[in-house]
Amino acid sequence: MVLADKIYCTRENRRYLKEKNINLKAKPLGRPSKQALSNQVSPGERNPIEGKFGQAKTAYGLNRVRARLANTSESWIATIILVLNLVHLAEVALYCLKIIFLNNKAEKKNNDWILKYRLIIQNAA
Repeated sequence: MVLADKIYCTRENRRYLKEKNINLKAKPLGRPSKQALSNQVSPGERNPIEGKFGQAKTAYGLNRVRARLANTSESWIATIILVLNLVHLAEVALYCLKIIFLNNKAEKKNNDWILKYRLIIQNAA
């Protein structure tokens, strides 16, 4: 699925997405039907996407790409987006490791309690 602004929803882009079987979620062309209105992008739906573009522009220089060839520009943009994804993946991995560490620590603490309980029972018997 692609969320797109009105400016990017040209007939040519819509035709390309349709050929590739990619669902487009945007304001329809012409007078929209009731069904087409349900396919629109809600106001807050693009906020995370716009935030990532802002981060790419300010932190990673997406707004400073000045390549002469189109292929070079595309390579720069793809590399910046790759770095954004790697940073996000690192954050998720760190969070997962933290959860695993805390769970292991809690299990070890619970196991220590179980071992102490077993020792008490064995001594009482």
